Amino acid sequence: GRLTAGIELADIEREFQKTFHHPVKEGSGHSPGERLPSLKTATVGHAECVDCHNPHQRIEAGRPQTYAVTGYSLSGQYLESSIYEYQICLKCHSEYLGADRSVKSLSADFDQSVRSQHPVTRGARGVRLPSLAAGSGRSLTMTCSDCHTSDDREGPRGPHGSDHRFLLSGNYTRDIVTDESPYTYEFCYSCHDRSSILSNESFPLHREHIVGDPISGRSGTSCHTCHASHGSRDNPHLLDFNPKGVERDSRTGLLRYEERGEHGGACYLRCHDHDHGPAEY
Repeated sequence: GRLTAGIELADIEREFQKTFHHPVKEGSGHSPGERLPSLKTATVGHAECVDCHNPHQRIEAGRPQTYAVTGYSLSGQYLESSIYEYQICLKCHSEYLGADRSVKSLSADFDQSVRSQHPVTRGARGVRLPSLAAGSGRSLTMTCSDCHTSDDREGPRGPHGSDHRFLLSGNYTRDIVTDESPYTYEFCYSCHDRSSILSNESFPLHREHIVGDPISGRSGTSCHTCHASHGSRDNPHLLDFNPKGVERDSRTGLLRYEERGEHGGACYLRCHDHDHGPAEY
């Protein structure tokens, strides 16, 4: 369709037909009086266009504005108008507000008390990011839809649908044992420069961890084995060990990361049948 001559509209319907999508087509309809998420025991099982969009709001390019859509703050306060995009997402993705418990809780991942996070609910200040790819932007903040959006670069922006799990913009392999490639971590490499990661500019053992050691025959492991995508409550650098691939160090009984100066640290854990008690860098 067209709004006016020369303007082609993006195909939103195709996005909702993808493997992973918000349940718009499956919904039973929107009630003007409803408030998402359900504050009772009932599960919210749909997401209508007007839950995220106000079709009457006039958008003026280049001007800061609020969203004329309801939302919730991180503390659970109901908002008639959302100042930030993530507040709209919290209408459903917040466990303590009564939403479906199988849905990921953003309120816990991005709470102001977490030690490190992708800069969604607070800006990134004074953070050394040598791997940030040129052109990805070094903004102090980012939005949920920077990551959760169509996998079609020519498609409509936003978390409508994707052929990749979690509505991600690209492939992200989370297997404990996996082979590194541009496609394996296509999603991560959309912002983090692959050559920088593999040359260990951010961490002196990045390449050894994700590519492996061909001499010893040790395979590489996913970024997900060591890093949380949203935020880490206790550790810097989004460090949050995946218990499916990492165990307690058998000598010390510990499973933790310790900072050792500005660019140093130590890991107490056991992975690939090897104890780190500690492994320092």
